[in-house]
Amino acid sequence: MVHDIANITTIPLLNIPNLIQIGYQLMDHIASDLTRNVNNVSNYVIITDTQLAPLYLSTLYKLIQSHLKLNQRLLTRILPCGEQSKSRNTKAQIEDFLLNQKCTRDTCLIALGGGVIGDLVGFVASTFMRGVPFVQIPTTLLAMVDSSIGGKTAIDTAHGKNLIGTFWQPKRIYMNLSFLETLPKREIANGMAEVIKTFAISNEPEFIKLENGKNQIESAILGFSDQSDATKLDADRSMLMSVVSACAAYKAYIVTEDEKEDGLRGLLNFGHSIGHAYEAHLSPEWLHGECVSLGLIHEAELSYYLGHCSSNVISRLKKCLQLYDLPIKFDEKSKHRLGLAQVMDTMKVDKKNKGDQKRIVLLKKVGSALDNKPTDVSDVAIEHVLSKYISSSCAVNHSTEVDARSQDEYFVNTIALDFSIDSLNLSSHLKSLESAFKKPGVSIDSQNDQHLKVSADSSRKTIKVYITESPGSTNPLNKEDVWYESVVLPLQKADNKFVYSVLRSIDTSMLSHSRHISPMANSQTTFVTPTISAYDNVLPNLMKQWLENTDAVEFRVDHLPAQENMNDWIANVGTQLARLRQLTSLPIIYTVRTQPQAGKFDPTQIDLYEKLLQWGHRWGCDYIDMEASTLPEDRQQEMMRMNQRYENAKIIYSFHDPEHKLSWSDPAMKSIYEQAKLLFETYNHKGVIKLVGFAKTFNDNIELEQFRNQIDPEMNKEIILINMGANGRLSRVSNKFLSPATHPTMSIAAAPGQLSVDELSFLRKELHF
Repeated sequence: MVHDIANITTIPLLNIPNLIQIGYQLMDHIASDLTRNVNNVSNYVIITDTQLAPLYLSTLYKLIQSHLKLNQRLLTRILPCGEQSKSRNTKAQIEDFLLNQKCTRDTCLIALGGGVIGDLVGFVASTFMRGVPFVQIPTTLLAMVDSSIGGKTAIDTAHGKNLIGTFWQPKRIYMNLSFLETLPKREIANGMAEVIKTFAISNEPEFIKLENGKNQIESAILGFSDQSDATKLDADRSMLMSVVSACAAYKAYIVTEDEKEDGLRGLLNFGHSIGHAYEAHLSPEWLHGECVSLGLIHEAELSYYLGHCSSNVISRLKKCLQLYDLPIKFDEKSKHRLGLAQVMDTMKVDKKNKGDQKRIVLLKKVGSALDNKPTDVSDVAIEHVLSKYISSSCAVNHSTEVDARSQDEYFVNTIALDFSIDSLNLSSHLKSLESAFKKPGVSIDSQNDQHLKVSADSSRKTIKVYITESPGSTNPLNKEDVWYESVVLPLQKADNKFVYSVLRSIDTSMLSHSRHISPMANSQTTFVTPTISAYDNVLPNLMKQWLENTDAVEFRVDHLPAQENMNDWIANVGTQLARLRQLTSLPIIYTVRTQPQAGKFDPTQIDLYEKLLQWGHRWGCDYIDMEASTLPEDRQQEMMRMNQRYENAKIIYSFHDPEHKLSWSDPAMKSIYEQAKLLFETYNHKGVIKLVGFAKTFNDNIELEQFRNQIDPEMNKEIILINMGANGRLSRVSNKFLSPATHPTMSIAAAPGQLSVDELSFLRKELHF
């Protein structure tokens, strides 16, 4: 395959004065060019990650959709961000998704992201249906100058990076440097390591340009969003464009000459033989480019030690790398994580090696490599150089701890629209409402311009539904009536058909028969808990993935930001619940989990806790979680009496033991179960009993299963019995009814040891449950 840089950089930027087209125009060009040139397909599938989806996915999706033919469709898949996604497991998940969606050989995959997304999606494309077309939309500097070009695809294993993969060329590569403005400074440096590597082996004048052009490159990247000062930035942008183009052009030339890495292409691995070994031990704290930075220096030192270059080469490399904020030495913590024997052992598994012989790219001078290919180098020489920087043995076997980001961080760049709100003017909609909601026994009356009353008469009672845009504001005179409050969001009002969606929601959750889940004879039912503090900017596509193959969604009130007073609490909860309902029609488990019960809610605010549970009924939630240890017994009785008026709300009587104060053989655990059972029997309520322990050892699971067998030998009751903690995962697999679950793209799980729906399903099949 011929790699022409003019075709690789398919967005026409090289010949336009301002160099960069930003935003909508850029995305529209991609959509138009893609559907015009890769058009003999029935399915386009955009695959991206949780960081990029809020920035680009919605715009790209809408624009591609606008160019589709009638027989074509567009799908999306959002993956967790980070190197951990480049795995066998993620590849299989994408393939299962494509098969479930009935995708065939005429499917085009679109890799929107950095090197991880590009490598992974390319590998899927090369093997799915024995090969389907794919395109690259690189969003990082590293991907633009390196990974998106050349057709190398791969996943990582425990043995090392990129060891399983294929050569599979993309049909198109869309580059635009305006993507760089959203990158953190560290990611820019990460990409600059590959730029410095490229010119160090190929072009000294371009290397000199890097040595002298730091300010211009930085100015260009920071200035992309400054349209008012575009003229001043032209020279800087031209310089950056020339650097990226030269890098891409060189790699295009190399891979055209040697697509399958038989010789010349091995040059591109300068700094990587040692750098990849470092990365295997330092990732994810160290990024790829940071490890390569040390690899460049140490492989240059190896070149000097073997007599192929002067010490000035090492000095210039160090200065250039340091100029672009790349590390030139290890910190003490990293040193202790590296051992010479371990690094040498990792280097054995290198694609360039021939048998036991290690092959490394050596330099003659800046801009020129020795023999234009990797060179055989003895272990003695490598160990001599590396022993100056890492110890002969690894002092401690450190475990890697990754800081868990809150889900909010994924969405900080998403713009929330704000509208000024006037009255609902519901009276003007009465006729259209009545015609839209023709249901026997239902009447609709306008109370005023802010409230609408929908009454549904049955043989026993009249159900009233008040529609409002002020959650918690409804206050009917007769509080003994069965009444609901349906919350209308400001953005819903912008849609002329909002009344229809509101009434559909009322019909589904308040007036129809209950949507409660029954125990399944031969399968497991689950619910997923989104661990987020606001539903305002959650991408619909991401929520759709979170809730795939589950039976219900848990709305965790305690994960929402604390409010100063009771009214503010109720108003915010009602608003967030309405936003969740816009994202899914699944049954809702309404939960206010207190701190002693492994949640976040203040347990001293008992009045607020009780009020929130009452409003969970009025907002039409399918399940209301009531903690055994929070409300006093008399208030539990009062909650049950209220619940009797709301047939569609089922109580979950829950107890959590996050500190392992009780064992499953302790009579106290059985007593809590009997207490819940008696409460439900008193009020003739077929509720759910949820008991959660903590597994310190595997034996805690054995005790739990004995407990389960005592109270539910037929495995057909609405009972949730599980253990928290990593050792408690088996209990989540064996629990059949409404097992709590997470999703890989969530930043954190709702509880320690929680598994995804796919993991639960896979393990149950493997264990023949």
